[in-house]
Amino acid sequence: MKKIFTSCFLFFGFLANAQYTKEINSNRPSLSMGAYSVSKSILQIEAGLGFQKDEYSNERYNNHTLVDLQFRYGAFFEQLEFVADLKYDNTKQVVFDQKQNFNSFRQSSIGAKYMIYDSYRNYVEKRNVYSWKANQRYKWRRLVPAVAVYLGADFKGDENYFPKNMPSTTLKGMIITQQHINNNLSFVTNLIIENATDNDFRSYGYIATLSYGFSQRWSVFAENQGFFRKYEGVKQNFKDDCILRGGFTYLVNKNLQLDISGGTSIGNTPHKMNGQIGASWRTHKKYKQETVEGIE
Repeated sequence: MKKIFTSCFLFFGFLANAQYTKEINSNRPSLSMGAYSVSKSILQIEAGLGFQKDEYSNERYNNHTLVDLQFRYGAFFEQLEFVADLKYDNTKQVVFDQKQNFNSFRQSSIGAKYMIYDSYRNYVEKRNVYSWKANQRYKWRRLVPAVAVYLGADFKGDENYFPKNMPSTTLKGMIITQQHINNNLSFVTNLIIENATDNDFRSYGYIATLSYGFSQRWSVFAENQGFFRKYEGVKQNFKDDCILRGGFTYLVNKNLQLDISGGTSIGNTPHKMNGQIGASWRTHKKYKQETVEGIE
């Protein structure tokens, strides 16, 4: 997970003019996107199997079986990656005694992310050979976030979750920040605009993710996500959501990560509860350049 393992290891083995990390840099299991790319010529696959219940009342609810699949590939520049995100949903809908099953790719997206600023790029921290105390002081540069931008197209395939007159293809944009507060703790924010070119269905959202690595292999995260929607002329009730999530990751090796997570919505109907397991895997790449010593 990008917030977890880059927070623990990103600057150890960080390369001049590069974003390659010794350990896998995954977006899972949170739903936020990290600022750093997977690095040029690396292919990364992140997949998850989940279950979700949308409860309106005891007599009306939806049970979902969800499959998430994300492909990330770094190309042209170290700061650039292309992302394909697929979400498949098999739903069992129960309304009193009536049952209905339907399934589809609820939403798919294709886009590109580019990191426009990193305070540690081309930076080499100097040690004070005369003062141990000076070397142990907190490095305030850590609080300066890396910043990336994302632009992509959303393809909406399930009318049960979107207004029927919403365009099937819409534009999505995102501003991403990532801070490594210390060697174990990191904070990621995503500011999101969806349906950007459509005045009737434009919506805004955010994701804030705090991650902590408490050992070399185990890490934990907590996340809050919110949406602000105003769909003009739509009778269906697409309310704003506030969602809380949390979970754990386990680093099997430097190229493979396993995860488990869960979440719930607050203050809205339907009440949503979900859980998911997943894995992230990448092709490996070896750099020959001289590494730059990271933060301690």
